[in-house]
Amino acid sequence: MLKITVNDTDGSSKELELEVSPSTSLMEVLVENEFDVPAICGGMASCGTCHVEFVKGFDKLPAKAENEEFMLDSLPNLVDHSRLSCQCKVDESLDGAEIKILNDSF
Repeated sequence: MLKITVNDTDGSSKELELEVSPSTSLMEVLVENEFDVPAICGGMASCGTCHVEFVKGFDKLPAKAENEEFMLDSLPNLVDHSRLSCQCKVDESLDGAEIKILNDSF
C-alpha cells in the first residue's frame, strides 16, 4: 500500500492509501476520490487541468516526457515541482508523496 497526502484547491487535505497499480494514473485516483481535477483531456497531457505540485516526493518521480514538459511550460502557475497528474503512475515512486492540486482551468 502507498500513502499520499492530497491538498485540494479549497484548502482541505486528505491522506489516501492506494494499492500499487502502474496502469492507473494519479489523475484517475484524484478524480475517483472527487478532488477538484476536471481532467478535460482524459489523460492525454494536453489541457493542464490535472496540474499538481509535489510538495514532497518530487525527487522520486521518473523524468517527464516531452509532451508533459511542453504542456507544463504553457501553464500560468508553473512551479519548480509541477507535474501533470495524468502522467504520474500509481507506483512506488508516489509512496509518501504530498501533492497540491493546482489545476489550470482555462
